[in-house]
Amino acid sequence: MPRPFARPGALVGLLVLVELFSGTLQGAFPILLPHLATALHFSAGAQALVSGVNFLVAGVTVPLGSRLGDLLGHRRLLLATLAITCFGYVLSAAARSLPLLLVGQAFAGVLSCWLPLEFALLRDRLGEERGGRAVGLLVGSLTLGTIVGDVARPGLWVLAVLPALSLLAVWAFAPESATRAVGRIDVPGAALLVTGLGLMFGCFSSVGKSTGPLLTGALFLGAVAVLALFVRQELRTHSPTVDVRMLARRATAPVFGLSFLLGVVLYGAQSPTLSFQAANPHSVGYGLNAGSQLLGLLSLPAVLAAMIGALTAHRLALRFGPRSLLATGFAISAIGYVAIAANHGSAASFIAPSAIAGFGGGVGLSVLPGLLMRRMPADQTGIGTGVYNTLKTLAGAAAGAVGAAALDSLVLRPGVPAESAYVTIWAGCAVLCALGVPVALALRASHDDASEVSLLGSQPSPAA
Repeated sequence: MPRPFARPGALVGLLVLVELFSGTLQGAFPILLPHLATALHFSAGAQALVSGVNFLVAGVTVPLGSRLGDLLGHRRLLLATLAITCFGYVLSAAARSLPLLLVGQAFAGVLSCWLPLEFALLRDRLGEERGGRAVGLLVGSLTLGTIVGDVARPGLWVLAVLPALSLLAVWAFAPESATRAVGRIDVPGAALLVTGLGLMFGCFSSVGKSTGPLLTGALFLGAVAVLALFVRQELRTHSPTVDVRMLARRATAPVFGLSFLLGVVLYGAQSPTLSFQAANPHSVGYGLNAGSQLLGLLSLPAVLAAMIGALTAHRLALRFGPRSLLATGFAISAIGYVAIAANHGSAASFIAPSAIAGFGGGVGLSVLPGLLMRRMPADQTGIGTGVYNTLKTLAGAAAGAVGAAALDSLVLRPGVPAESAYVTIWAGCAVLCALGVPVALALRASHDDASEVSLLGSQPSPAA
């Protein structure tokens, strides 16, 4: 039996440690991926596919895991997802071929369930206001862990140990949540969601392939039809997997829309940028021929700026308001991507633009969950933050698949992307980030601006 911490602040400290490990996993693996591609002999397009599979599984499992957490207990589901993530990284470390690596990263995709389950656990144990204040600490720890992963570049077997350590700590010390949602798992709805998202990912992956536009169109129409059936099922059932009415509410719809765009800010060009930096200019005419150490250093400006954005968001929200702050964050992220698309000929040219884009992403990571907590009923915290995280990670899946298609279709020669493919990806990310500006400005406070800013802006108490 676990021995839960008596003080709420100790629970926050435990979850901060878990998110530090989570960030390390998320920071280290992308740095290792280009060299895994060399060792296992797969292309830059396949690298984007590995990232895309991870994001797709995250997008499918986060709403299911969050709903189960609301029904059965958030600690229980956190333990399950920690165990599955550990298994995924063990498979990835043991992989000697692309298919096994894809399977390993598919299991590892449930890592994205950790944060919404932790948010729900904090709100249950600390209350709405103190739980909301603790969000910034978790997000800051996540981004700090990303820096650790970038710099330390631990091997795959070390990465497999981190979720195992988190599992032991949560099992030994974390208390279970007391609030339970009423209902059950909607199995038909869950099956339709998995099928629809899988077809959509297949559609993205088929773009630019030799199979032609006919298959792409068929997959897209199939995805739309299945997801329409999913919406119909969710509207009819008394215990929906995802409350689609919640997605359409005036108070929450812009937040969910911004969560999708935030995924583009964070993940849209991650894998393609790393493969560009690792490319040898003597053989392909572009790239930095960066090794793992330089790749880690080039990733630092973005994650450092994201951590600063997450930790300073509360003060900025007090002064400017959450809507203006979010709009500014998306605008400067767009500027960062434009600058990279325009100038990427040296390592120095990536530093400032990456930091600008990362700061905007960090602001969104800190502000959006707090806004959502304020707008959701207590018994829907898990599924609400789960949908937020799902849309964020599905943006990564879509960006990964479309990025893979661009890298496979705009080529110098078979298996070697043209420089224009990378420029297209960066420019596309800039356009999508720019779309976040009017959406952020369309946000409406849940009760009034003052109370919402108070939730975002209060300093954590010593206990939290």
